[in-house]
Amino acid sequence: MRLPLSTGLDEEEISLDGWVKQFTASEPRLSEMCLLFESLGKEVRLEQEENITQEEVCEACIGARSDVVWTIWTREEIESELDEESEYVRTSDREPIGLTQDEGVSLNRTIASHKLDSILVIEINNPPVNIVDSKVIEALLLAFEQAEADLDCRAVIITGAGNKGFSAGASIEEHLPDMAPAMIEGMTALLECLEGTPLLTLAAIHGICLGGGAEVALACDLIIATDDCKIGIPEITVGCYPPFAMLQLPSMVGMRRAKQMILSGTPISGSQAEKIGLVNSCTTYDSLMDESLEMLASILFNPPQIVEVALRKLRSLDIQSDRTTHRIMGEGFLEELAKHPDYIEGLTAFLEKRNPEWQPVRALYKERGD
Repeated sequence: MRLPLSTGLDEEEISLDGWVKQFTASEPRLSEMCLLFESLGKEVRLEQEENITQEEVCEACIGARSDVVWTIWTREEIESELDEESEYVRTSDREPIGLTQDEGVSLNRTIASHKLDSILVIEINNPPVNIVDSKVIEALLLAFEQAEADLDCRAVIITGAGNKGFSAGASIEEHLPDMAPAMIEGMTALLECLEGTPLLTLAAIHGICLGGGAEVALACDLIIATDDCKIGIPEITVGCYPPFAMLQLPSMVGMRRAKQMILSGTPISGSQAEKIGLVNSCTTYDSLMDESLEMLASILFNPPQIVEVALRKLRSLDIQSDRTTHRIMGEGFLEELAKHPDYIEGLTAFLEKRNPEWQPVRALYKERGD
């Protein structure tokens, strides 16, 4: 169930076809808010405004292209019968040329998977923007459990269903204090699964790949992305930090680049991600699956048991560079952040359609961690 974004609206703030006026913004706040509204399953429409005073623009936008101001309108996305019946995780129905489709194995109740030779292709299918919520996590864990039991299965491709993207991130609602512990435990279990599975994993990403969705992709052994996809860690914009990306990014792109991505919350394109080594390669959307299968084929041609041993060793070397684990990062998130007033303010302000009122000054050094 989605929490309401607007209450007590004037008539001029609601259109006849269901569009709700949210607020005015310019860059950088504009892009961040559009992505976050989409992550809540909203359609987003922008209208350029004229004669807007600075008092009417969010504080974060003042001084940053305030001459170009937009009003953000949202409405509930209308889902088709297919969307309403779809499960949270399903396998891809695209069968690449040259591969044969084996008998499906059940992944989650009525969900069927299709193994393409020794590769299982899984789509996160939680419309409209493939939020990684508790149901998605449960289904993914079950998918890996059954795939690992099949000794003929050697690799898994994780991708996102639909044209919106891989995933807009974790559920905002599940970040709220009463649900945060279960959310953190679920994400920890999934990331530990990806870290320990004997299967080679590849994330094939397109469209938006944000927050918790990006953390799932980064936990895979390989990543292929479309040139124009958006990869970002926007948690900071709603008074949060990404505990798992903080563990993942520094060893992938260096600490300075990791700080920039996490502390700004600004997404980068797939082509930018390739330049800094965050993804293995970029391609077009139409070629995404073919490129993914081709990359895996060059690895799976080699002896299965030696590939598994080498992969396990490579992962252990990566972990040894920093003994901090996903579980420790999740526990720190709950202890240090989940009860912080700015964390609660950021989430509720976004859900209530208003600008957050942050603590006005930074904490004194001696108060940190209290």
